[in-house]
Amino acid sequence: VLFRSYMLCIYQLLDRVDGKIIFFSYIAKKIGGIMFGYLKFRYSFIFFLSVLTVLSLEAPVLKSYSAEEKTFFMEELEFYWREDKPGLTTFLERTNTRLPKYKLLFEEAAEGIDVHWSLIAAISYQESHWNPKAISDTGVRGMMMLTQKTAKEMGINRRTNPEDSIFGGANYFQKTMNRLPNEISKLDKIWMSLAAYNLGYRNLELARDLAKSKNLDSNVWSEVSLALKDILKDRYGRESEEFVKHDQVMKYVKNISLYYKTLSILYKEEELLVLANE
Repeated sequence: VLFRSYMLCIYQLLDRVDGKIIFFSYIAKKIGGIMFGYLKFRYSFIFFLSVLTVLSLEAPVLKSYSAEEKTFFMEELEFYWREDKPGLTTFLERTNTRLPKYKLLFEEAAEGIDVHWSLIAAISYQESHWNPKAISDTGVRGMMMLTQKTAKEMGINRRTNPEDSIFGGANYFQKTMNRLPNEISKLDKIWMSLAAYNLGYRNLELARDLAKSKNLDSNVWSEVSLALKDILKDRYGRESEEFVKHDQVMKYVKNISLYYKTLSILYKEEELLVLANE
């Protein structure tokens, strides 16, 4: 009963976030029933923990799990990655072989900012697959793929140095979040800041202004993203016949969300808290 009451409280909170967390709806519906088996209860509880992760709430989690419970977590991961199962294999392999070399740096970089280290690590995986020597055709390079301009702004001299890149990227991400109004929810700030990290803050700023003029909510990412499509088409539509810039940034944000959720699940044995509270 206590568990059910707690989840109903969280459900009310979700109503104000965006109404897009389908997993929680599934759990709430299950809990609304008279009774369900122990196995189903435990599986729903795992979904509940994952929802807390996505919502960036601070919550205690169990320190260790049985082999059976770890099986449930793998099923959870496979569900999240159902559209890219080979990608999950690669991610897990690099989590074992590459991430341990840099995990401490991600943790240290996150100490001075408002997001959990696993989100910074997720951005880095999207940018470079945790390869400190990564370089793109446009000249961005390093773990966090910083441009020369951004590196200079953040006082970074060696973009291919893992520590410099991670701290520079983490602080730049926080700087972007700080530029957004306080009335924007933390979760929406994160999505918007990710888009700005990928496209530049000016495009996000123009999209928020356009959203206001269209009577959309400029403080909600799902509505700002609609306006962003018009901004990008207007500014970059002549670059190619097939306009893909908006699709690319939406995929960018979606991918990082997936990597973040995956890291949060994988490291729950070590982490007693999920994403830092507001």
